[in-house]
Amino acid sequence: MGEEAVTGGCLCGRLRYRVRRIESAYWCHCTMCRRASGSGALPWLTVARGDFEVTAGTPARFSSSPGVTRLFCGHCGSPILFDMAKEAAVDVTLGTLDDPDAVTPTHHIWTQSALQMTAGLGAGLPRHEAEPEN
Repeated sequence: MGEEAVTGGCLCGRLRYRVRRIESAYWCHCTMCRRASGSGALPWLTVARGDFEVTAGTPARFSSSPGVTRLFCGHCGSPILFDMAKEAAVDVTLGTLDDPDAVTPTHHIWTQSALQMTAGLGAGLPRHEAEPEN
């Protein structure tokens, strides 16, 4: 998607990060992401594990399910990263970028769990009931 580095951080500014290369961006409608974010759907960007770097602060960690760790700011609670240990990539919350409009999601996943209120969100983008095969 993008070869240019982007930066972001949490609400209070204590936790900062840099992403070197974005592989993809999408909307997730799964129940766990909705509960972790408090939103009807959560936009993510996928990056190779080595292309994500915390540049300030120390993230708090929460194991939301076996093999999955979510990183967030321990002070303000902003969700930052979804890390599935068996994957080569991690997912970063798109809304925490310094310029979120610089990245546009290309599809929706886990729409089998989508709330009615998100029906028009990202209209026209492909919608997948589960996570699509690569």
